[in-house]
Amino acid sequence: MKHAVLLVLLALGPLAARAQAQLSGRVLDGSTRQPVPYASVVVPGTSLGTTANAEGEFVLRVPQLPAKVLAFSLGYGRDSATVAQPGAALVLGLAPAPIALPAAEPAGYAAELVQRAFREMQRTQGRQLYGQAFYRQLTSLDQQPSQLLEMLWQVRASSAGPEGTALSQGRFAEKKGVLISFPDFSSFSKSLHLYSPTQDSTSQARVLSPQPTAQYTLRLLGISQSNGHSLAEVEFVGKPAFNPQHVQGILTIDTDTYQLLRFRAGIDAVLKSNNPTFKMKGGRMSYDLVFSPGAGGTIPDHLTTTLTHTIGRLLKPDLRVQVVGYTYFYDWQPTTPAAVAYEPANGKLKDLDAIKQKPYDAAYWRDNPVVKRTPLEEETIKSFEQQKAFGTMLNK
Repeated sequence: MKHAVLLVLLALGPLAARAQAQLSGRVLDGSTRQPVPYASVVVPGTSLGTTANAEGEFVLRVPQLPAKVLAFSLGYGRDSATVAQPGAALVLGLAPAPIALPAAEPAGYAAELVQRAFREMQRTQGRQLYGQAFYRQLTSLDQQPSQLLEMLWQVRASSAGPEGTALSQGRFAEKKGVLISFPDFSSFSKSLHLYSPTQDSTSQARVLSPQPTAQYTLRLLGISQSNGHSLAEVEFVGKPAFNPQHVQGILTIDTDTYQLLRFRAGIDAVLKSNNPTFKMKGGRMSYDLVFSPGAGGTIPDHLTTTLTHTIGRLLKPDLRVQVVGYTYFYDWQPTTPAAVAYEPANGKLKDLDAIKQKPYDAAYWRDNPVVKRTPLEEETIKSFEQQKAFGTMLNK
């Protein structure tokens, strides 16, 4: 009898395995058809879910079909689809949340929102969180990839942004003869901290401060409804007296909790080259930091840091350079793992030096689910591998 029971269990095993299905697809802006990065994709009524990558792509396993899949993101509405058969690529289109100005905007309302967001961040910044992050940096010359750097970090952060990292694994590749390199660009992502209790926010020219109008002109762009929340979009532009770098951006603030949910900003970037035949011009740095709301304060969700500039060359056409660093945060915990030394953003150890100190583990990269969520970049990675750009770091 025991043998019969065992045979039944063995027979049921393959059926259960076949019942599972892997769904894949993309989340797009319903108006522009551009990817919605890091959108949430879930099966309603269950704990199943994932996050799209920087290109809006996602992979989600469900126990059985048919299954309903729902996508949503900050500043957008929702879209869902029911999948009956495996294999079909889903395309979920999110309509941008409509933005409307109040019938009569109260005087100083934008400044009041920013002041309250500052106080909320000030109140919650002391709550430390510990998690993981996947960082991908791609450098392109005239839209052709020239460098790729990827790192997995352990991260310490707060509601004001990342505060320290510890490298778990990293890899780097560049094509031969590359004209310009950015071996430590991640420092811009690591150092984006919106509030510090040891610094005077006003004197530091931070827009989140007790007196934001002292150095910034604020304007309420509108209020939208997104997933049951009222979100205010506040534009800030540095006043001419202290704004030679043309700082401007947009804050997204929950009007009920006053939590800052998104920080977008741009600033002129001055770059210099040691090569006398190059002239760097038109540099611009932009930041896009998105937070997830929480009862005890917000949690960093993802960050995009982008540098664009032009290389002027003697007797040759100009080259357009773009460096994009994507950071995706996950697995936040209230306590720190044992024996982790978090390095501050201004640490002396450069990215490439830190990567070279870690032995390359091909299985770690091949099997890591966070890295596997980024299929679009596989084409870029393969192009580097075909030119043997990764060298011995990947071939060990």
